[in-house]
Amino acid sequence: MRDHLPAFVRHLLADRHLPRTVKTYGAILTSFTMFHPAIDIPTRALVEEFLARPRRDGAQRASTSRNQELAALRSFVAFARGELGWTTNPTDGIPFVREAPHDPAVLTSAELGLLFETAARTSRAGERARNLALLAVLSQAGLRVHEAVGLDVHQVDLASATLVAVRGKGGTIHDLPLNSPTVALLGAWIVERGVRDGEQALFLSQRGTRLSIRAAESLLACLRRRMGSAKHITPHTLRHTAATLTLTAGTDLSTVAELLRHSDVNTTRRYLHLVDTRRREAVRRLEGTVPAAILPVPSATTTNMPRGTLTTLPNPREASVSPGPFDLDDQHGMGDIFDTKQPVPVGPDSAFTSRTSLGARCVAVGALCVPVGARCRSLR
Repeated sequence: MRDHLPAFVRHLLADRHLPRTVKTYGAILTSFTMFHPAIDIPTRALVEEFLARPRRDGAQRASTSRNQELAALRSFVAFARGELGWTTNPTDGIPFVREAPHDPAVLTSAELGLLFETAARTSRAGERARNLALLAVLSQAGLRVHEAVGLDVHQVDLASATLVAVRGKGGTIHDLPLNSPTVALLGAWIVERGVRDGEQALFLSQRGTRLSIRAAESLLACLRRRMGSAKHITPHTLRHTAATLTLTAGTDLSTVAELLRHSDVNTTRRYLHLVDTRRREAVRRLEGTVPAAILPVPSATTTNMPRGTLTTLPNPREASVSPGPFDLDDQHGMGDIFDTKQPVPVGPDSAFTSRTSLGARCVAVGALCVPVGARCRSLR
């Protein structure tokens, strides 16, 4: 089995699998061949034994690790059945482990703004423009980290505010829109980057080569420490944040799914409960439709209710007041972004000078507020 691993890797690359996936699958299959070195065609029992092995410290392996290993083995078996003549499937009937649901880490608009401000304040002179541009494509366009570091300079069309031919999961290719702050930050970085002979990568390391995924992850970890956040902030956190803030801004679910390039809208649906306050706000705005005269009058007996129940009933003599249109947006630090009278200041140096300029919180939504028919203006 070990002798066929190079051919399997070439098969994955030819099938347009992402380099990181190919590397991970190769490492898993190498571990499997070392676990069973004398086996040419493994049995289901051997596969299950490999998947059930403990970690080096004796602890149980995470379900995510097990599922990833099973996916790698299934991929190799499919290759072996088609190319090597295998007639059996040792992974047949082995299920993926259902992972316990958990909420993804998400930044508020204020936290995202602080992240931009921290990068602007603490980055070294030669890296400031690059770091800000990278944060912009991750948090505004919702790119995955491998998509961001895989961008070339020619894929940035500043005139049309578009990232051209971005290669995503499964070999898909998309043109992605950019908002004004992202165009400004990308433009500033491209000017500073200059022309590099033989290197087409948009984001460069200190050595002048393409920025790696690990370097992007390290940058976010460093910024997290500098801003003093208790949240686990990774490049993918910014993608989650883009999804949540666009939904909070009123963008419909299908549009957000299209922006994130989710093949199944149910993948996007998991962000809805993170913005449940908007649904509560919508229900609260219906209060005025119930006549106050028919509501029960509060009595002294309500003070004897069991702990944890409603202790204050609405006063039926007071008419329900419908809240203002931007109550919820104020709650999320986005109350002043909707204004059709003020233009958006654009410029590479204007976004982070003070809160009276473009403002990083405005960057958090930027042109993403366009679907609700408003333009962004500077924050007070």
